[in-house]
Amino acid sequence: MQRPVIFPFTIRFSLSLISIVLIVLILSQAQHILVPIVFAGLFAMLLVAPCNFLERHKIRRGLAALLSFILFILLGFFIFYLVSSQIYRFKNELPGFITQLSTGLKNLAEQLQKHFHISAKITNQLLDAVSFNNLYNTTTFVGSTFNTVSNTVVYMILIPVYTFLLLYYRGLIILFLVGSFPEKSSAIVREVINKSRTVIKGYVIGIFTEMIIVAVLNCSGFFILGVKYALLLGIIAAVLNIIPYLGILTACILSMIVTYTTNSLGTVLGVAIVLICVHLIDANFILLRVVGSKLKMNALATLCGVISGGAIWGITGMFLAIPLLSILKLIFDAADSQPPWGLLIGEDISLPGRRQQRKLAREQKLHRKKN
Repeated sequence: MQRPVIFPFTIRFSLSLISIVLIVLILSQAQHILVPIVFAGLFAMLLVAPCNFLERHKIRRGLAALLSFILFILLGFFIFYLVSSQIYRFKNELPGFITQLSTGLKNLAEQLQKHFHISAKITNQLLDAVSFNNLYNTTTFVGSTFNTVSNTVVYMILIPVYTFLLLYYRGLIILFLVGSFPEKSSAIVREVINKSRTVIKGYVIGIFTEMIIVAVLNCSGFFILGVKYALLLGIIAAVLNIIPYLGILTACILSMIVTYTTNSLGTVLGVAIVLICVHLIDANFILLRVVGSKLKMNALATLCGVISGGAIWGITGMFLAIPLLSILKLIFDAADSQPPWGLLIGEDISLPGRRQQRKLAREQKLHRKKN
């Protein structure tokens, strides 16, 4: 029996770097192909449960997949109508919004000069730095943003089609994945597939539930404050809240800027307080109870994954980073890889828990008394 060839560390490290660069390059260049497939895969994992339920009641797989697909479409159309109506209203009032924003910034500059004795030159430089001195460029940028709706429409067509096909051919896909590895690894591959489906389903359902609760809390607080675009801002803040650490900051800045153009300064402060309070409630109560610790990933890996996903696929990558990272962790744990990437992504097990710390302290205290 031939002994396996072990390459030097420098060669293995170089090959790893080349592989990472190639993977990132492929992900970046094939974004418009891979993004709909990844979204469809997540939704298919979510719809496997109702599809299996229908099949257990003697409904053929094709019809069961179609009924689950129709349920998915109806839910998607409802969410799209709710959000698009608010966006269309906001778009119609965009010129007035930009004018009010310019006026508000000028008033802010005057207040800075009056109360903090800041020179007009410095305040003008601050306004130039945030690029609001050229309203035409701002309007052009917003217009180009709305032009990207064509890509969104393409995704909205491809994602449901891919979702239906993945549901219909899920048995064939599982057989392909199992057959791609040696027969002795078949049980491990099936275990990884089942765990991935369970984790992703729990994560997606938990995130949607969390999003609905946060949106209701945000909108309720904004309506009480009398914010003009309360429903739109509340929903946007709830969606951005999915992005760990960076989402709440973006939502807070965006909501405060929009509110500043239509409401008083006190209302702007109230919006910030509402978002921060809701985020604290979400992070300490809602997230723990609804989503829980299903993913078992540390904060460093989560933040790096979100930033890397944003660099490769933009906003879409930031949303997809967490579920994809959780699947990678399951694969690394099952493969027993070297170096142990699953250990690096997972929760910190180097320090004992509080109960273990108290138990260890009691044992040390008893040991000192005996000595």
